[in-house]
Amino acid sequence: FLEKGAQPTETVQDILKKAEVFKEFYPNQNQTKFF
Repeated sequence: FLEKGAQPTETVQDILKKAEVFKEFYPNQNQTKFF
């Protein structure tokens, strides 16, 4: 999403929230995969 330029803060927060959900459902996955 960084390539699209400036994004609303809410969008970034939603992505971070989704990342947290992925961590909860897939705790074995490497966290760096989402970044």
